[in-house]
Amino acid sequence: MRIVLDSSVAIASMKPAEPGHADALAFLERARAAVAAGAARVLAPPELWLEVYVAEQRLATSRRGAPAGASALGGLAVELVAPADEGAVTEFLALLTKRMRGRRPFANATDLVYLWAAHRTDATVVTLDEGLLKYHGVVCDVTRPQHARLV
Repeated sequence: MRIVLDSSVAIASMKPAEPGHADALAFLERARAAVAAGAARVLAPPELWLEVYVAEQRLATSRRGAPAGASALGGLAVELVAPADEGAVTEFLALLTKRMRGRRPFANATDLVYLWAAHRTDATVVTLDEGLLKYHGVVCDVTRPQHARLV
């Protein structure tokens, strides 16, 4: 099983008051176990690391300098997926536009990066982002952490 991990899952795992916190924590633990067992691959665009790092730093600052806990991605092998060239992105955007059939195809650039990575690797995006969930089936599968199958 190949999944593209959206930052919303990692970020929710760090914030107990966040909707989806328990599902995010449980999913990340299942993902670690599945990767370790060779049953799954976790992939992501490089933006994942930046988004999670910024969230971790903000959380540490909001705790008035208290030491940050373990990284949300700690112990999870994540393979980075990046476009080889502009052509790969252009082809993806053309496909997305065609499949959206006149609907607004571009929510935001960050969402598109996760969709591109999943399309490129024939993977499923795992997210808590409601806007991203609306793209399910357009260019790849998109699901919530509690519904993701890792075997």
